[in-house]
Amino acid sequence: MSLLSSHQKIFSLLSIGQRGVGKTVFLAGSYAELHPDSQAQNPQNLWFDCQDSEVQANIEKIKNHVARTGLYPPATIKITSFDFSLKRQSLWGVKTVCRFRWWDIPGESCNIRNPDFQEMVLASNGCCVFLNANAFVQDKDYSLFVEDIYNQVVAIASLVSQHDLKYAFALILTKCDLLELSPITLLQIEEKLQPLLTRLDAVKAQHQKFYSAIPIVSLEGVASFNARGAAAPLLWLLAQLNHSRHFPSRQDLASGFSQNLFIGQMLPPTVRRYILILSLTSIGMLGAIASLFFAFGASTLIPEQPQNPTQQSNVDRP
Repeated sequence: MSLLSSHQKIFSLLSIGQRGVGKTVFLAGSYAELHPDSQAQNPQNLWFDCQDSEVQANIEKIKNHVARTGLYPPATIKITSFDFSLKRQSLWGVKTVCRFRWWDIPGESCNIRNPDFQEMVLASNGCCVFLNANAFVQDKDYSLFVEDIYNQVVAIASLVSQHDLKYAFALILTKCDLLELSPITLLQIEEKLQPLLTRLDAVKAQHQKFYSAIPIVSLEGVASFNARGAAAPLLWLLAQLNHSRHFPSRQDLASGFSQNLFIGQMLPPTVRRYILILSLTSIGMLGAIASLFFAFGASTLIPEQPQNPTQQSNVDRP
């Protein structure tokens, strides 16, 4: 993964996913994989550093819970902000590539009608979308369960497209360690993802899929995350954002949207926010209708044909 820019930009990353999908495990696993302490004999070229002691303490709580119980951490109960710097070792010493803020959000708070979630959407530069790969295969109703997630993601992607903003979506399929990722299994997952992918492609959204598995292993009686390749989605997302040379002045969705309003700069922030949220909700409703049409058309007008699963080289989980 090449992150060429050395400018210390700060990116805000949104996480969308339902309760228990693995957002917190993903963050802790990514940190554990890239933190130098986890590879004492093999220093990382890239790693994450916590920006303050509170963030470090929250990460340590997660690690200690896993070590003590051998179990994954409980579901997040409140919105928590984690500030990190992405650092790189070079011939000239340690460089800070960029800084980023990750919002760990309880699944029930990932709703466009939630004012706190609205604020995070408006301030975001990119998004991690979490979907349960195991549930796609094992639960026939899971596709209906995540329809609201699809609508929220497409609503954001549509606004990004309309206002020509730099924004990227990492689609993270979690809990792959519970599955055998055979061609048949991959095909099942791809079919369930197709409504979302079709709608993202229609608005030319920048996105990438990642199959993620972060199992817990025990070494000499101490449990920890076996995180190999876990950080690939975050590194990809930061690379897409860090390579951009065309950011609006504040580099977020809210400012990009308001700058494209006819009288955007004359409107107070609360009014601009209201207009944006109204647009998100409207686009989400249209997306839901489009999804129903897509599903109906696919089942009644177009005979099903087997397709080859698409490529994905990252096999590691929240």
